[in-house]
Formats: sequence, C-alpha cells, structure tokens
Amino acid sequence: MAHMTAQTIDTISEFMLHAGTDYRVYDMGRGIESMDSQQFIDIENNRLPVPCPRAGSAWYGIVFWNKNVSHEQYIWFVTLPIDERSLVVQAARNQFLEAVVTALGSQLEKNEEKGGKLPENQFIFTPSQQQLADFNAMIRRDLGLSTREGLNKAIAYVKNPTVLQWQDLALQDIADLAVHIEQDDIAQAVKQNLASLPVQVLTAFCSSLENSHFNDSLTDKLIDLFASAEHAEIQHMVLRGLKGSQSTDKVSTFIKKLLNEGEPDTECLVIIAGRHFRLLNEEALLISFFNKIITIDPSGKLFRGIYADLVQVPSSRIGLLTLMRKPNLPKPIANAIAALYQQVSETKRAVS
Repeated sequence: MAHMTAQTIDTISEFMLHAGTDYRVYDMGRGIESMDSQQFIDIENNRLPVPCPRAGSAWYGIVFWNKNVSHEQYIWFVTLPIDERSLVVQAARNQFLEAVVTALGSQLEKNEEKGGKLPENQFIFTPSQQQLADFNAMIRRDLGLSTREGLNKAIAYVKNPTVLQWQDLALQDIADLAVHIEQDDIAQAVKQNLASLPVQVLTAFCSSLENSHFNDSLTDKLIDLFASAEHAEIQHMVLRGLKGSQSTDKVSTFIKKLLNEGEPDTECLVIIAGRHFRLLNEEALLISFFNKIITIDPSGKLFRGIYADLVQVPSSRIGLLTLMRKPNLPKPIANAIAALYQQVSETKRAVS
C-alpha cells in the first residue's frame, strides 16, 4: 500500500478505502439512520447538504473493519461543522483528516496498540449511553453478527413483565429488543404488554424504537398509549418512538390532531421539530405548529430557537422561508417573524 498522507487523500471515505477497510456510515443528527456510502461521499464533497444537521453540525457514527486482518470492528463518532447552506465545512473536515493520518497513518487495524482509535480532537464526540446502546444494537443487526444473550433476557421479560424483574435488564438488552421488533414473537409480546411496562423500561424502549422500523399495529398501540399516559415523560418517549413507524400516514394524522386539537407541552413540540420535522413541510401544519409554540412561549424565544434549528435542515428550509414571506399570517406568527427579522438585522449591524 502506498504511504498515505493528509495531502494524498481528500475525504474520510477515501481514507477508509485507502486503508483497505469496509465501512458503514450512520447519521446521528436526529436519531440514528443508516446512510448509503455514495450519499456520504457526496456530502463530503459538498455535492449534497447534510440531511439531518443538529446544533450547526453533522453527526456521524462510522463503523469499519478489515476482514482480511481482524474480526474486530472499530467505531468513530465524528462531528463536523456546517455552513449556512448546510454543507460540511471543508477546512474542518481536512483538519480532522490531518489529525487522523498523523496519529494513525494508513494502518488502522494493523496497529494493535492504536486499534483504529482516534486521537483526542474537537471533531470527535461521545454519544449518550442510550445512543451507544442503540448504535451497538443496529451494528450487530446490520452486519449480521450473533445476537447477545441479553436479547433473550429482554424477550423473556417482555413476554412476562409482571413476573420477571425489569431491574435485571441492561440498557443494551432493551435496545437489542427494539432493533429486532420485526421478529414475530417480539412484536406480539410488545403489542400485548406495552401498556403494562414500567416507566423505566418504557422510556428506554421507546427511545430505541425511534431507530427501528415497525408497522401499523404497534403504531396504533403507541398512539393509544400516548392518549392514556398518566405521565408527560411517557408521552414524550412515545412521540420519539413513533419516529420509527413505517405507517407515516397514521403518524402524520396523529401529529396533526395533536397540534390542531391537543395541548402538547414544550418538550412535545421540541420532539416534533427534532424527530418529525419531515412532516412539517405542509404549510397548514407548520402554521399550527408555530401557533402552539407561541402560545406556550409568547416571548418568542422558543420560536426563534426552533426556527434556527429547522432552517438548517434542507428538507425544512424552503417551507420555512416560504412561510416567512407569506402574507396574512396569524398575527402571533407574523409578530414573531417580524421580531426574528429585527434580531437578525441588529446582529448584522453589530457584526459590521
């Protein structure tokens, strides 16, 4: 293999290929979603914007391995800043690559001491325990690795939640359960016993469900559970879990009803922006959404924060910018937009 330097490679994808590894990329900006390798290459080369940015950055989990050298898989958690068009800042990506090549060279897995481990730098992040559990569960499923023994424990528990002790389950066990939700015996047990799960299990399970894929019947159960929940925390987790539903029409109808007829709290609205943002492309729904936000926080602070978050998301930006220019908006939204324009103008004047 030719010696690799920061000057001879241009992208993380190219680095992986030069190092002789197979790899998978997961977008971790708004949940965890597997990403096609060509899409990641196009994002790196600024041919595509980052689809799910958060807090001004792209967030990725990259798992790689070289089956000719080792059975081990290695993981990098990488965050890269984006510009105002949601494109990856090339200088930052190049700086990250330079740090990697300087520390690891081209050997990666061959260097047992380093084991593909990244040096400390500003472009790596540590996911939450929940994210780590979900990510590990997804990798094992996607790479066809053997299931953990903890999955059997979780299956036994969800079949008999009133008999077995939930305290015996690890967070990883629950994540493994959620990622295999399409398995018939798991789906059946979850549908049967979902409402009787203790809040500790339910919150972890729903957090993991947002990164899974499930069908109509579980979607119905979750929507019913939202309606009957005695704790706001359960409603929040159910709303997150519904991101994994493949019944997008049912979820859309549910969220429309929640925004038009319900009384969602601040956390529900933040979750809708963070996890169900693709549904907010419809103008009428976006108006209902912002009406709820301004009703909860007339100061406009929540409106400005959510607007600033969503305008970075490519699939939401056009709808937001169109709404900004729409005449005859409800007065509270028109006032909030006027205040936003004023704040932007004042910031520009201060900078200049």
